[in-house]
Amino acid sequence: MRRISAARQRVRVLALLLLTLSSAAVSGCGGDTPNQPSSIAGAYTATVFRVTPTGQSTIDVLAQGGSLSITIASNNSASGTLSLPASVAGAPFSASMTGTVVQTGTTVRFEQTADTFVRDLTFTIVGNTLQATNQVAGVGSFTITLTRQ
Repeated sequence: MRRISAARQRVRVLALLLLTLSSAAVSGCGGDTPNQPSSIAGAYTATVFRVTPTGQSTIDVLAQGGSLSITIASNNSASGTLSLPASVAGAPFSASMTGTVVQTGTTVRFEQTADTFVRDLTFTIVGNTLQATNQVAGVGSFTITLTRQ
């Protein structure tokens, strides 16, 4: 079995992220509307953030210096930032998480202007966390836990 160099691994992860961004543009948003008022309002920070490109090893984005923070207001508006370091994405990447939150029962989806994989994930409310576990978006799967601060 041939080992992939670190540089090639980063290029493949960047390709994964770009494909994920492209698939989000094609998939669009559903017809849901935000609920009022939000019981999940608060500032959330990723305490688990892993991506597993198809056929490759899992990458711990937080250990590589990446981050994801989202603040949900009581009117279900959202703000925050997604940051991926060059070691994960091949080049530094940052996106705004500004948009709205759609809560349906115990699930949460983010509708944002920024075209990222975050829009393709469905988070489940578990205590003071929002969790997306092994969800496929693009050509890989994501496990993210956002913990209310």
